[in-house]
Amino acid sequence: MEITVIVPVKDRREYIGKTLDTILKGGMAPKEIIIVDNESSDGTYQFCEQYIKSRPNVTLLRETFPGSAAARNKGLRSCKTEWVYFFDSDDDFDYNFMSTMNRVNAEDFDMIVVPTRMNINGKETVRTFIPSNDPKVQVLSGVLNTQGMIFRTSFLKDIGAWNTECRIWNDWELGLRAMLHQPRIFWFTEHAFHSIKVHPDSITGESFSMNYKPLIRTLSVALTDLNSTILQPLSHYHAQHIKCIYPHLDQLLFPLYLRTCILLGKLQQEKMTGKCKKFKMASKSLKVFRNENFQPTFKQKCIGGALRIYSMFGGKGAWRIALAICQSKLDR
Repeated sequence: MEITVIVPVKDRREYIGKTLDTILKGGMAPKEIIIVDNESSDGTYQFCEQYIKSRPNVTLLRETFPGSAAARNKGLRSCKTEWVYFFDSDDDFDYNFMSTMNRVNAEDFDMIVVPTRMNINGKETVRTFIPSNDPKVQVLSGVLNTQGMIFRTSFLKDIGAWNTECRIWNDWELGLRAMLHQPRIFWFTEHAFHSIKVHPDSITGESFSMNYKPLIRTLSVALTDLNSTILQPLSHYHAQHIKCIYPHLDQLLFPLYLRTCILLGKLQQEKMTGKCKKFKMASKSLKVFRNENFQPTFKQKCIGGALRIYSMFGGKGAWRIALAICQSKLDR
């Protein structure tokens, strides 16, 4: 497989060198690496300039529009390989990833989806991974994430690439939009790759409340996706390879409603544990978004309220409960 790895970077001078080393020193290097600097001010761009001098398969670009989505799209426009993969500038690339993907027969697929690992304070766990083409799974769990998705380049361009309106959770929105186009997905389940580090300096911050405005913006974009009858004009290639847009968009509104209820519960939990610094504004804004955009039945409101309380008191796996409800007849 010929794969281009695109790495957006902004003010990651401390991390970017190690990350690039892990990509290049793996069992097999990708065809090309494209680094896209997003207006760094800490010397990251200058470091990358020096780094690529002796590495002909590494390209450095600049993107002035803010946000990782815009930087990724910049790299995507320069991608010449059949497959494209996105990696973050502060994580560790798995040594065996490229050689393993080279053994995958992906000729008849639009996407390859792989499990990844989370590293929190040095402790690694495998991220939630459910091999399912049901968009409800993505709405509630976000199983499709940046480092877990390998795209056929033409398919990603056809569905509109990364949405620059989404500053956080943009991989969640892209994963949902991809699912709505009913791609042919190869689910790789044998091994979890990479070490995705969670730290206070990450783009999502330490709490939901600190980034509630861009979070609600991303939820609004997802809602627009679900209210669209045609998500993206289909190219000739795309029309040949998928049958149609997911036909039951209305059935995904209730899972998204439950997602907002669970988020409200998590905000309340953050307040109880002292992690929430903007609880009043964050919870008010999320409630306004929920109340203005959903018309749940009395039964659905009760389910959402129960999940909110469950999450507020630290209950684990609320999204799994919500998914089980959405896949049963309990939401009728």
